[in-house]
Amino acid sequence: MGYIYSALWFVTAFILLVRFRKESIVIYILSAYFIFAGGWWLTNELIDIDLMGGLYGWILRIVSVVMLIVVAAVYMIEKNLKEKKNEALTQDAEQELQSADNV
Repeated sequence: MGYIYSALWFVTAFILLVRFRKESIVIYILSAYFIFAGGWWLTNELIDIDLMGGLYGWILRIVSVVMLIVVAAVYMIEKNLKEKKNEALTQDAEQELQSADNV
């Protein structure tokens, strides 16, 4: 079953990179995590050590939480920058309309 999860992680990373690469830097971060997770699951299936339990399981959980925090932070920063840019463009357009009406 681990092979299926591994393939799922790799396919998801590939789809994100191919289809949505121009959307945001978040896509690259998520794809890197999905490749890491796919490698983790594949390694768990190929070696005798249990990478899902004990210390190794905690390492996976910590990496997952850190990636979630990083992705959320980057997403919020990008969202705020886009909103500020849209506000500035809207204000410029309103000023141009007002100056055109005054002429």
